[in-house]
Amino acid sequence: MQSPVSRDILHGMRVLVLVAIAGCSGHAPSPAVAPSSTRLPPPPAIEGDVPGASYLTAVAAQLEPRWAAFLEDCRLRLPASHPLNQAALAATFDLGIGPGGAIVERTPVAVSGNGDFDTAIADVLADASPLPAPPPDLQSDDELVHLRWLFARDRRQAGPRAARVLRVELPLASVVDRLLGRGELARAARRIAEAPSEAAGREIAAERVMVAALREALDAPDSAARRSAVEACGRARVAELAGAVRALIVGTTDPELRRAAITAVGALGDVTAAPALLAALRDDLVHEPRTARARIEALVALGQGDAAARVVRGVLDAGPPSPAALAALGLVPDRATAPRLDAWLSAGNTAIRAAVCAALPAAAPDRASALVRRGLRDADATVRAVCAEAAARTDRGRVDPAMLRRLRELAHDRDHAVRARAVAALGALDPAHPVRAVDDLAAEVRAAAAARTAAPSELLTLIADPTPEVRAAALAALGDRAGSAAVRAASDPSELVRRAAAFVLTAPEVLARLAGDASPEVATAALVRLTALRGRQAATSQLLARLADAPAASPERARIALAWLLAS
Repeated sequence: MQSPVSRDILHGMRVLVLVAIAGCSGHAPSPAVAPSSTRLPPPPAIEGDVPGASYLTAVAAQLEPRWAAFLEDCRLRLPASHPLNQAALAATFDLGIGPGGAIVERTPVAVSGNGDFDTAIADVLADASPLPAPPPDLQSDDELVHLRWLFARDRRQAGPRAARVLRVELPLASVVDRLLGRGELARAARRIAEAPSEAAGREIAAERVMVAALREALDAPDSAARRSAVEACGRARVAELAGAVRALIVGTTDPELRRAAITAVGALGDVTAAPALLAALRDDLVHEPRTARARIEALVALGQGDAAARVVRGVLDAGPPSPAALAALGLVPDRATAPRLDAWLSAGNTAIRAAVCAALPAAAPDRASALVRRGLRDADATVRAVCAEAAARTDRGRVDPAMLRRLRELAHDRDHAVRARAVAALGALDPAHPVRAVDDLAAEVRAAAAARTAAPSELLTLIADPTPEVRAAALAALGDRAGSAAVRAASDPSELVRRAAAFVLTAPEVLARLAGDASPEVATAALVRLTALRGRQAATSQLLARLADAPAASPERARIALAWLLAS
């Protein structure tokens, strides 16, 4: 016999529960039975710092009224001695909640020993489904949210305080691959960051996330993000993305991005990029000297220097020599062209004479010293400066005394660019006899002295120089000896100086601050340095968490990937 009151209260569990009540009492429930005890107070609230507290509270709001109604019906309609009114009754169920809130798994973990009590729990769960949709951050690797829920006869009832979120973990690499396949890069990064450092496959999974971050940035509409990703692919030798980088050689109108892609394919050893590199080399030698140089350097790195040399020779044979083609002879020397360098150095215009001088050390090594000496006496300061720079690249095993004497004269040249190149050349060729130039009025000369000839005490003075280029050069020359000066330089108003500081700093907290610098170059240098100092394993969780929080397809994600991939 069924009670109308119970029929209204228990909904989906009405038949099983009422049959149990009738069977256990030996007769139909009667309104004449006195309540067995006072009504239970509400279950305790959950503490806010418990993982998933908000969701557990929301689920409890749906389960608890149904469970409380069952307990109250038992209290009102059954004797105090009835088995369903025993305060010690409790059972625990594990629940698997789907993305929409449906209970798709329901497993008893600890039963009460009273079949009717446990059946009532199952009916409450069936009646309550679907529950509130769970937040994605609580999902386990099987894409369900798992809850362990206690149903008790005492005050705990079905309240949230006795419940908790469980985590079901599957093999890390397979989980990450599935998430990346769906484009859930941030979630994949967080999953690895939360895994123990000793988890199997963690480093492999982290590498896949970092490569995915670079792939994402390569497809970004933001050219800065694409450049960051291209440069990272080249520096970290990410061969997996060589095809995407190669496509940018002809697939972009951004000259900076194209040059970055050209340099990267050379670093990647992507020989299949050679035809694309050669295709526009002739035009670039005439119209885009910087891009032409990048193409030739990449071709040399790919073992295609002979092919590049043939293009350069063709340009030089076709008419008046292109300065870019002449300078290219320093990268791809050509025996057939070498005899003509003397005439070009004598009869060419300023740009041609300077280009010849730049190429001489590699293009005509046997005659480089004599021809460079001639260039060091050129009437044009530009030519003298370029030739002084070329002098530093002549064979140092056979330094020409006459060249050294001329360079010492040029260290006092009226033109500051000539003085700076001469000082740098002397520092390279004759370091035992440096030229004092730290007091030169020209910042370019002081910077050259800082890089090549200044003593440590002088470098500490130059760190306070009014010109950023000089301060940066002094920091670079001091290196690990910079100490507190590098820490002060991390707050320098010049990004050039902050970047120089990032390369030599050893203070993690200062590097961490610079890793968020407004300048991408500073931020990249600082993050790479910080990660290298800490080591890849120690930095992995923090970098992955930072990557997950960074904007999608951003330069910041590319920087993080580069820092991790370069670390060991």
